[in-house]
Amino acid sequence: MIPALILFAAAYVLMLVFGKYRPFIALGAAFLFIVTGMLPLQEIAPAIDLNVLLMIAGTMGLVALFIESKMPELLADLVMEKVKNVQWAAVALALFAGIISAFVDNVATVLMVAPVALEICRKLKTNPVPFIIGVAVS
Repeated sequence: MIPALILFAAAYVLMLVFGKYRPFIALGAAFLFIVTGMLPLQEIAPAIDLNVLLMIAGTMGLVALFIESKMPELLADLVMEKVKNVQWAAVALALFAGIISAFVDNVATVLMVAPVALEICRKLKTNPVPFIIGVAVS
């Protein structure tokens, strides 16, 4: 159990430090789990939850299409037209994220609304951290 925790923690730290190589680090850690016997060969297939993997893949595809369609820029322009100042823009985005979150997965909500927040902050030349925190909490 301890070696598995150490390998998991090492892989996690490496993924944080070397973000560009996350897939390779994850595959390397999985390979080490199998080679060292921490995950026996007969338990590999049952350990994979295809429902979760396919849900995440679908979410990522939806988010990629959303961003590629330039919708975040359009929504940022619409929000900026309707609000008086930066504070109201943050409130509007948090409210928007809360409403979307009632119908869509929370991760997908953040991945779709965060680009809108970043676009607004880029146009207003302001710090995006409060916007992103508001979106994530909502």
